[in-house]
Amino acid sequence: MDDKDLARRRLEDLGVTFLDGPFMDFLDPWGNRVEITTYAKIQYTKADHVLRGMGLGHLQKTPDALDELRDKGMAPET
Repeated sequence: MDDKDLARRRLEDLGVTFLDGPFMDFLDPWGNRVEITTYAKIQYTKADHVLRGMGLGHLQKTPDALDELRDKGMAPET
C-alpha cells in the first residue's frame, strides 16, 4: 500500500470497521482478517526486476527497514 491514510479513509467510507489494536486490520465479509500495510516498512523484499515487472518499481523501503534488512544480509550495503 502506498498511502495507508487514503486507504483508511476509503475503507471507512465503505463502512469497514477496523479491529482494535495497533494494526490497520479488519475482517472481510467471509471472516478473513485483512491487514493493510505499506511495503516501505516491512522486511520483505523483491528483486528490482520483479518489482518493475509488477508495475511497482516506484516503491521504496524506509531507511529503518533497509537497516534491518542489511543487518540480516538481505540488502545492499550503503
